[in-house]
Amino acid sequence: MKKVILAVVAVLTFGFANAQESKTVKLGIKAGANYDWLATGAYSVYDVRPEVGYHAGLVAEFKMCDEFSFQAEALYSHSSFKFDGNGNTSGGKLEVSEIAVPVLAKFYLVKGLSIEVGPQASAIIDSKAKGVYANTNLRKYNIASVSGLAYDFNSGAFIQARYVYNFLDLAYGPSGNNRFGIQASVGYKF
Repeated sequence: MKKVILAVVAVLTFGFANAQESKTVKLGIKAGANYDWLATGAYSVYDVRPEVGYHAGLVAEFKMCDEFSFQAEALYSHSSFKFDGNGNTSGGKLEVSEIAVPVLAKFYLVKGLSIEVGPQASAIIDSKAKGVYANTNLRKYNIASVSGLAYDFNSGAFIQARYVYNFLDLAYGPSGNNRFGIQASVGYKF
């Protein structure tokens, strides 16, 4: 987790330093909703109900040319799941809070509209579980792929929609319990 925080600080420091020298760096804020699913494996008897979560954070876009830019973000994200399965899984709940750092390549299709793709590293900073999941040993980090669309308005406001697929299982143990989901965001770049 220290490495993730250090990477975020380095990217944001670089962005703030370069923002004074160049018009091609835009800094901003964003917030939105998450809807994550938890795959529980082929032999699962769980009935997993995802709940709407949220995310918020900072954005730094480094424009290389009119058609291409890099965008780094530092986000706090919260997701939760209810388990209403058979027998002893009924009534279980899992909540996960994490710091996510996506680094995206943005390809502008037309003025304002872009495709975003890239990796995301995340570190779980807090988790709460109740029911039979109370003693679950969660992984403290994850690597994901991110893809989506964004639209930047002339005013500095923007909207985004993304798909996030985590490559590593959320919990140690039986495979097949990884997360994937969608995000919708609004923000403003200064």
